[in-house]
Amino acid sequence: MNEFLNTKSKKILFIIVIIVIIELSGHGIFASLFRFLNSLN
Repeated sequence: MNEFLNTKSKKILFIIVIIVIIELSGHGIFASLFRFLNSLN
């Protein structure tokens, strides 16, 4: 059971790292949202 939790937490950590990399590269959800809000002004 302990090994199952370990692999699950590694998968979650891996997904978070990918999301952070995408956001920092400027193609993420937050970057798109800010671009959209700036285009309204």
